[in-house]
Amino acid sequence: MPASAIYSILFKKENAHDDPIYCCQWAKANTSSDPKGPFKEFILTGGLDSLVKVWLVDNNKLELFHSLRGHSMAVVSVAVSPDGHSIASTSLDSTLIIWDLLSGQKVHGMSNENVEMPMDVWKVVFSPDGSQVAAGSHTGKVIIYGIKNATVDRVLDTRGKFVLSVAWSPDGKYISCGSVDGVVCVCDVAQGKLLHTVEAHRAAVRSVAFAPSSQLLASVSDDGTCALHTSQCKSPRHAKAKVVGGVRSVVAGRQPRGSDRRRRHRAGGPGRRPEGAAHFP
Repeated sequence: MPASAIYSILFKKENAHDDPIYCCQWAKANTSSDPKGPFKEFILTGGLDSLVKVWLVDNNKLELFHSLRGHSMAVVSVAVSPDGHSIASTSLDSTLIIWDLLSGQKVHGMSNENVEMPMDVWKVVFSPDGSQVAAGSHTGKVIIYGIKNATVDRVLDTRGKFVLSVAWSPDGKYISCGSVDGVVCVCDVAQGKLLHTVEAHRAAVRSVAFAPSSQLLASVSDDGTCALHTSQCKSPRHAKAKVVGGVRSVVAGRQPRGSDRRRRHRAGGPGRRPEGAAHFP
């Protein structure tokens, strides 16, 4: 069945921002004091107009819930905490702001004025427990910030170039990042140490994503390739199909219950890796 028969545009919000929109993120948050809900869904957007907007998704329509003002230049990345209650946003003004999603209040603002090291932030992601965020930088470093006290908790030096993309593994142990020169790095969070550097692509790495198991990593690039990496081999293998114009983003999906066991059985046992998969050391 063609994709057009499955997906269609349900709703389009005209003039959602006055200028180009650079990033978006889906969120789900409990809007009451009852742990059982109700839960509501939101979409976050950020762009050239320096605003972060929170949209309530209701009956397949978008209603403006908050318009968050705090950045002075374009917003390049937004992220949502695992519990759905906190927003992190980064901007070309070299600031990182933590917001409360439901109230729209600014919780912390991290900038050159209140952080002990020069701020330089790009793509931002939350840790699995929601206590920290990690952000890439122009200097090739990934900075881990503490949410509670607005502190710099750790600096991961990739010894490379501008970090465009960042991902935190679901088990919390690793951070991966992709750079403008096509290199993919994996760092140990607890040790603050660079573990692996892979020359995975021939152009900028726009997005990296861990599988739910934390054992597989996908990276995509402006060179039109998607690479899969696992934990035992140095050279990534790329998908055979090339996407004209490059790949800008990748996300990991959850496996249906029991599907991994069936695949391993068909592939000849748990020791055999899937066709086309590669490993990082």
